[in-house]
Amino acid sequence: MTRFVLRRLAAIVLVSLGIVFFCALGMKMTANARGGAGGLHSVRLLPEAAQATLSYLRGLFTGNVGYVWLGSGRSKTATPITFVLADTYVKSMGLLFVSMIVAAIVGVGTGVLAAYWEGTPLSLAFLTTTLLGVSLPTFFTALSLQVLEISWYRRTGFRLVPVGGFGWDAHLVLPALVLAARPLAQLARVTCVSLSEVAHQDYVQTAHAKGLSRRQVWGSHVLPNAMVSILTALGVSVRFSLGSLPVVEYFFGWPGLGAMLLTAIQMRHTNLLITLALALGLTFMCTNLLLDLAYRVLDPRLRETVQVPSRE
Repeated sequence: MTRFVLRRLAAIVLVSLGIVFFCALGMKMTANARGGAGGLHSVRLLPEAAQATLSYLRGLFTGNVGYVWLGSGRSKTATPITFVLADTYVKSMGLLFVSMIVAAIVGVGTGVLAAYWEGTPLSLAFLTTTLLGVSLPTFFTALSLQVLEISWYRRTGFRLVPVGGFGWDAHLVLPALVLAARPLAQLARVTCVSLSEVAHQDYVQTAHAKGLSRRQVWGSHVLPNAMVSILTALGVSVRFSLGSLPVVEYFFGWPGLGAMLLTAIQMRHTNLLITLALALGLTFMCTNLLLDLAYRVLDPRLRETVQVPSRE
């Protein structure tokens, strides 16, 4: 287990260096393209990107990655990038946490019900609904919910939830629902398929033959053996949510990491872009590491070391 964790940590370090380098290279190439230089000149930017990477890493190790001017007009102030990261990261991770809780509870619950009532019209309705959730683009879902809320307010004069802005209250509802839509649908489908496959295994049929009730069989045999697939789907769902985060924050005016990432690209502020992208990348990689450790706890087969016989 220790060797596994060390290997994964080494991979995280290498990928993090790659994120820093390619973000710096991307910003150099953007400036190069705006200057009208051709594509062949981009090769010359590699040493500059490497130098920018080293410069950023030196600042990172000393705790000073630079400042960014925020505000408008004369009210602009120089704010440390670390302060910007701390403020936006908390807001984004709070939104992401709420959306993943909603997706996990509703998605897994829907998948369990669809598998438990397999072959019934209700199960088919559940799966059809989740198919819509996977297919609809994030921006379309966000716009649709906003239009519905505005139409409701115009007809009734009563506002259900805010359509934009920041707040740890009703402002969370619409962005959390949009961010949870695709993960919820993905979790529901994977849960249903995994449980259905496990429910038809021979050892499950043997448990039924021993006289155990269906609830006991599902609680003791079906659900535990499908948890690895469900956790895998949860990890993929986190990737969906992280990818959709900038779009959701932009549409709902949520001042989080994704929205600030778009602002950094518009401002062409290299250090700010690298810091935010690195934070997103580390969040995703650390989540995957925790899920891999959870797999090994839940599935004893992953803890076993396969010994390959030597040929003499």
